Amino acid sequence: MTAGRTAIGLAALLVAATAAGAGQAATETPAAYAALFDQVWKTVDANFYDPTFHGLDWRALGARYRARLGSVRDDDGFNRLANAMLDELHVSHLFLTEPSRDAAEGGVGIGVQTERFGDARIVTEVAPLSDAQRQGLRRGDRILGASSALYGPLGSAATLTVQGCDGARREVSVRRESAFWPPQHPGYEWRAIAVTPKVSLGYIRIDRFDDGAAELADQAMAELKDTQGIVIDVRGGGGGNLSSLRLVSYFAGPSKPAVALLAKPYLQALGHPVTKADVARLQPTRGAYTNAAIFAAIKQGQGAAIYYTDDVGAKRYRGKVVVVMGKDTGSAGEGFAAEMRMLAAATLIGRPTAGYLLSSDRFPLAGGWTLTIPVDGVWAPDGSDFRDTPTLPDVTVARTAADLCRADDPDLARAEQVLLDELEAS
Repeated sequence: MTAGRTAIGLAALLVAATAAGAGQAATETPAAYAALFDQVWKTVDANFYDPTFHGLDWRALGARYRARLGSVRDDDGFNRLANAMLDELHVSHLFLTEPSRDAAEGGVGIGVQTERFGDARIVTEVAPLSDAQRQGLRRGDRILGASSALYGPLGSAATLTVQGCDGARREVSVRRESAFWPPQHPGYEWRAIAVTPKVSLGYIRIDRFDDGAAELADQAMAELKDTQGIVIDVRGGGGGNLSSLRLVSYFAGPSKPAVALLAKPYLQALGHPVTKADVARLQPTRGAYTNAAIFAAIKQGQGAAIYYTDDVGAKRYRGKVVVVMGKDTGSAGEGFAAEMRMLAAATLIGRPTAGYLLSSDRFPLAGGWTLTIPVDGVWAPDGSDFRDTPTLPDVTVARTAADLCRADDPDLARAEQVLLDELEAS
């Protein structure tokens, strides 16, 4: 993923959290905020992919929110106002980000990632080298009390009550640290296991689809070609680009259309809702597995491109395949899951995906602000608009807080059983 435009990239959502902290920001003059507001509105007006703004009157919406600028006193207030306006469009990949600040200004948390289950905050990952790791926090721990207790000045101590997987409670004092989990670029790992004398299964975990991922797909499939079934795990798949189509190609057979990216210039000139015939008229693009190649095709097509899978010939995988996904499967990851079902008849296992299927660009604004905008919409070959529709599983596996305390993995256990059942039935 480039520092600028992102192809179907959910990683931008990580930036959407308000900069480094939630503290009071520096105060600007009312005139400065008015100028910044105009810059936000005009940048969206010029670059938002849908010329109809999904049926909203963008000019009227801007006027309504501009009238509220008198209540803005600082950057945090402006950030809330501007993002409230952007939220009215109800799309992913559209948000304003404050300038970065010293984490000590607004406070940081402790070195863990958590997931909410109802009112409970459960630890899902502990950062290596963190004080949280040294103090014995681990996956499945339930952090009791208000979540605000986690946050404070960098280097200060958070006193927490934690309930372990065994039900026992303990008090811990954990240093507040700025832990950072950057996405892997690209993130692939794979292995194979013989489960019976006649059946070997492959496992591919993918956390990112980025420049370089196509080559890793080739390597993984070369090493797993003799397996009878493959589980592809994209539960941590937070985005990337259309390099995912290289892996889809191993299961899809002859080259075929997979997905179209359409931008404002094309849609404005088209002048009517996209149809299957419109998509079919686009010039096929194959092998666009880098950001540069993806966007070059859109530019060449005057705001439109349709991307095809490759015909890998004798390298085509002949075994069974299932895809495991969840709520964190977003953007390129969920696009991959949808394409695997649509083009390769793969069984999807787990939970609905995030529903963040748009292609975005980041625009630097005055004063260090950054505006992320969806500049390309996503359409299927049949002319249907993916918009931000979650991909639903074929086989649902419920997820509970107790699952984080289990030594096994219910999703992968179900995936293995589905594969074995399909192999037995074939």
